[in-house]
Amino acid sequence: MVYGVWLRWGLLYVGQTLEAERRLRDLPVGESHHLANTFPPEIWHKVLVVAWPKLAEAQPLAEKVAPDVVGLALEHLLQAKLHPLTNSERRTPDGGWRQVAWETSRSRGARTAHEVIDLFEAVHKIWNQAATQLTGEWNLSPACRVVFPGEVLSDEQQAP
Repeated sequence: MVYGVWLRWGLLYVGQTLEAERRLRDLPVGESHHLANTFPPEIWHKVLVVAWPKLAEAQPLAEKVAPDVVGLALEHLLQAKLHPLTNSERRTPDGGWRQVAWETSRSRGARTAHEVIDLFEAVHKIWNQAATQLTGEWNLSPACRVVFPGEVLSDEQQAP
């Protein structure tokens, strides 16, 4: 699956994982995710998850491209299109920062991106629709879910 994390002002992070069930449980509360070390989940506005293997456009890729590489390619394409804050710059050896140049990347995801274009377009369409959701849990399709961590955390704090 691919996922995004927003703060109220915009998209913070785009990632991917092969452990969808764990991420669906962990992400809304920031458990076991490196992003929570810098941006605590209490300040996350929403988490959007697209389980791309559930989309029809994923089926033709099943025989051609390994699922982990499909995930990397989708992550690369989403980052290149959306420029999330924490994915957009990298540390330099001297402690400074440099812009990520997705168009010149030689990563496995970048090298495979051209093979997943139809799937990316389907993911991006669902992503854009779901990203406009303002509150509450929302399901656009069986492949997409939006969760609002502040609501999840306050529900857990109110539980007996």
